[in-house]
Amino acid sequence: MRCLPMKKFIFVVAILIFGISLQSQDKKQPRPPSTRDTIIVYENPPDFKLIDTLGLRKAWGIDLSVANNGFAFGTFYRYQLKDVYFLQATINFMTAKDKNEVEYIDPWTGQTFVPNKVNRILVLPLSISLQYRLFKDELADNLRPFLMAGTGPTLIFTTPYEKEFFSSLKYGKAHYTVNFYIGVGAYIGLDPRTISGLSIRYYFIPYSKGIESLRGRPIKEFGGINLTLTFGISF
Repeated sequence: MRCLPMKKFIFVVAILIFGISLQSQDKKQPRPPSTRDTIIVYENPPDFKLIDTLGLRKAWGIDLSVANNGFAFGTFYRYQLKDVYFLQATINFMTAKDKNEVEYIDPWTGQTFVPNKVNRILVLPLSISLQYRLFKDELADNLRPFLMAGTGPTLIFTTPYEKEFFSSLKYGKAHYTVNFYIGVGAYIGLDPRTISGLSIRYYFIPYSKGIESLRGRPIKEFGGINLTLTFGISF
């Protein structure tokens, strides 16, 4: 067997060593990082304005009030004119009495009575009001403060106190005047389908002729402060 010349032998060995070295470096060299970005970027969501997105412009509900002369009950219908303006029609059922009235119980019959009382008085103001929502862009929709002002006609219905309540209705008399009121309040909650809120209203209901609740003490002003709870639905 002929042996390879020394130069050729060294040349072949060098090529083999170089090739093995390249393969070894290729295996040990880490792969380049993936160009794909694995970081998830979350964008800030837009402001949550649930009330305005459903387009519920009409509302109906009831008002429960504590007034100067006792309790009052009312109902309303509201319509949204523009972004922050609402038109509302309200009718309330209020009782009126003299501030000096004192109710006693007859020990013989168990019946209650008020000395010197002449008339029972029921006041029914019908008001058309404008409501303005405050701070719409500054406050979240779960708190919606508002201002309101209204006016309209008022029926004052009187019945004789000396007769039993239901039988006295046929002897009732109607008196007519006007009413004005202003108020401030707020609706609470995010559900646009329901309405709940609290307001303070001041009613001005003058009647210049005066109506007697107690004998000799005609009442000429039937308004006052009302603390009102409101419940309703939007549609």
